[in-house]
Amino acid sequence: MKILISGYYGFENTGDDAVLECIIAGLREKGINDITVLSNTPTNTSFRYNVKSIYRNSFKEVFNAIKNTDILLSGGGSLIQDITSSKSLWYYLSIIFFGILLRKKVYIVGQGIGPLEHKYNRLLSSFILRRVDLITVRDKDSMIFLKELNIEKNVILAADPVVDLAPCSDERLEEILRNEGIDKGKYIVVCTREWGNNELSRVELAKAVDDISKKYNLEVVFLPFYYNKDDAESEKVANYLKSPYKIIKSKYEPKEILGIVKNCQLLIGVRLHSLVFALVSLVPFIGISYDPKIDGFLKSINLKSFKIDKFSSDELVNYAESILDNRDNFIDNLKIHLEELRKLSDNNFNVFDKSK
Repeated sequence: MKILISGYYGFENTGDDAVLECIIAGLREKGINDITVLSNTPTNTSFRYNVKSIYRNSFKEVFNAIKNTDILLSGGGSLIQDITSSKSLWYYLSIIFFGILLRKKVYIVGQGIGPLEHKYNRLLSSFILRRVDLITVRDKDSMIFLKELNIEKNVILAADPVVDLAPCSDERLEEILRNEGIDKGKYIVVCTREWGNNELSRVELAKAVDDISKKYNLEVVFLPFYYNKDDAESEKVANYLKSPYKIIKSKYEPKEILGIVKNCQLLIGVRLHSLVFALVSLVPFIGISYDPKIDGFLKSINLKSFKIDKFSSDELVNYAESILDNRDNFIDNLKIHLEELRKLSDNNFNVFDKSK
């Protein structure tokens, strides 16, 4: 069986790289090894994951890959939305549409669907998605949104594939922390990203991080999830800090990033997958939302969401204290939700039992 995977791959984004790694692992557990990935950097993707890979923007290569595959898998992330851009949405929809036209099985796996702000995009998405063979979504809000698009058939609740990611070895983690000059288990991780000109949010975040790190005697470590892009936003927040800090600028694999997260005392994250990594690591965390997908994830595990343009430093500090002072209870709650999500994650791949 041949599988072609489409998504936001080959851009050095830790979250999307982790999604791809887990999708490939899930397919291989089902005995599927003939896998091709559409990527922005196909040579790197092929080497990293031991798969075939082609350039995602070569129409001829992509069309031929769809033509020659058995199943087209549009996998992971938030691909069906127009907040990033309509152009991005049209790209992913066109891949799916070609799969339908060429009479391939088309599966949308582990995605967050929406929002779609433009009426035309909603109509186009509804028209195409109604014709795919299966949609698994990572949260209930996505199911609700699909229902608004009159799509209910062949829709299954699953989870983000990343809940099954495993960290790097302890030996490798110790090597990384030693190279970065970070004391194991004695730091707070901050994962931010640019979102408009939210200078006040940066000030409030920095003040909260200062207060938390001082009270709990923790080093501040900024952990960019989008290589060479989140660094700049980390610097902007760090400029308001009074506490000493480090920004990790080396490129690490998702398993290594997960290891760094696993050994912190608290994570404050704006990137969705930084929060998923914290859940997987059973580490206390605070989510700051710039997008409904953050709210959807936090709602799914019954945690509070702070809006990126509305929170105060005092709110973050008070919430952090309630978490860290009741750490065991918080982690027990995370364990319950993680176990539930891992069971749901199986729904992303159960269809392949029937496809053999």
